[in-house]
Amino acid sequence: MKSKIFITFFVILILTVMALVGCIPPTLLPDLVPVNPPGMAGYCNVDDLNNLIVYVKNQGEADAPASLVKVQFDLSSGVQEFSISVGSLSVGETKSVSFAIPFGCFNPDCNFVIAVDSGGDITESSELNNTVSGNCIG
Repeated sequence: MKSKIFITFFVILILTVMALVGCIPPTLLPDLVPVNPPGMAGYCNVDDLNNLIVYVKNQGEADAPASLVKVQFDLSSGVQEFSISVGSLSVGETKSVSFAIPFGCFNPDCNFVIAVDSGGDITESSELNNTVSGNCIG
């Protein structure tokens, strides 16, 4: 009799656990990526003041809090790095930030690396798509 009660209890326990595990919704996360504007090559979008305009998109399934965007410019004298905060991004939203292109970057071309969520502060659905290399032809 005790064994039948134990087996019944064990089966009910297993079925309950299986039901609960199947009912837990997946965790929705943001996914920040640098995006190339239509018609622009090499992530090179420069305004009239010689600023590099960087576009950041949240292609994830949850809103993203504010984060840092970093650009490393390849200069003839070495690498120069700048960071700027981009505000929170709703799902599907894109925002832009601008970076002054330093003197000496065009030698003859200006090469740079863009990193979104550069501080790694946001848990994202993918951390592998946060960095891209770009260049502007001089």
